[in-house]
Amino acid sequence: MKPKLSLIIVNWNVQDALRANLTQLERLRDEIDFEVFVVDNASSDGSTRMVRDEFKWVNLIMNDWNAGFAYACNQAMRYARGEVMVLLNPDMLVGEGTLTRTYEELMVHKDVGVMGVKLRQADGGPIASVRRDPSFKDQLAIVLKLPHVRKELPSVDRYLATDMDYGKTQDVEQVRGSYFAFRRDVMEAVGTFDERFFLWFEEVDYCKRVREAGYCVRYVADVSCEDAVGQSFKQVSTAKKQAILTRSMAQYFGKHHAKHQALTFWALRPIAILLGVAHDAVQTVKRS
Repeated sequence: MKPKLSLIIVNWNVQDALRANLTQLERLRDEIDFEVFVVDNASSDGSTRMVRDEFKWVNLIMNDWNAGFAYACNQAMRYARGEVMVLLNPDMLVGEGTLTRTYEELMVHKDVGVMGVKLRQADGGPIASVRRDPSFKDQLAIVLKLPHVRKELPSVDRYLATDMDYGKTQDVEQVRGSYFAFRRDVMEAVGTFDERFFLWFEEVDYCKRVREAGYCVRYVADVSCEDAVGQSFKQVSTAKKQAILTRSMAQYFGKHHAKHQALTFWALRPIAILLGVAHDAVQTVKRS
């Protein structure tokens, strides 16, 4: 019998968080029928050995290079048998009832193409996980670090959906990729992730494609996951993060917007990276 859900976790050097995630999922195995794939992007912290030794029921895919998020998700989706795919960050703890609610929402409401749930901190506080479609103006402000200079920027606030009511289930433009669910038929209609995005903007692109195909993106407020927020990339320098972010941003605008907008982001990319280098240098001095 095929499982109802296929959970896909892309891991990179967060062994302890991944262990906690899988331990929680093991507790939920009686709640609903699901399978789990862990795609490891060449971790050096013993993550793969831990999965093999402690969670023999998990399907493990090991890459010998860091293939990025989109590529790794697509790898697992080629083997997944579930009716619903759930992309799950390794530093997440899925709440009770969340998987069941996800399956029911997507199977009952065929107009929903992508679903996200409430993400919360360890103390229960909400995490902003909904965005509106990016525009040239708000992304330009982000690249130039204007929100660090001026807190109130209407275009950035619009993009960040600062007016979002996280206590209300509603249709939105995009949900964060750390808990990202969709049916198999949606994947067959829209396709898998665009592997040109190494990290960031792959879920933005996917939500846009889903909506263009006539589906909606839904945020569901009555179930939740605890999210430790980006433990993998806390290990990466700010300069490298800026390199990855601005590349993905330029690729997104090249795909969905005017060519000159994409070229602007490619041109500004070295400046963003240099700002990241400066930030890393300041942090090194502070630690010394």
